Amino acid sequence: MNNALKAFRRSPDGTWVCVEHTTFEGPNGRIQVTPGTAFAPGTRFMDVDMANWLDEQLARFGKRPTN
Repeated sequence: MNNALKAFRRSPDGTWVCVEHTTFEGPNGRIQVTPGTAFAPGTRFMDVDMANWLDEQLARFGKRPTN
């Protein structure tokens, strides 16, 4: 299960907002994100469309982890 998902909440418009400090292995290496950081669809961060990547992780694992 991708632990990155537990640090984010998805808004109905597709934007993902970080709710707790997190460090995880993304598609291009280690990513650190601080609370309040938002990723709208199409926004690139470290050369990754983070909203799309988080959507893919959610689809792959089926749900956000609870702990």
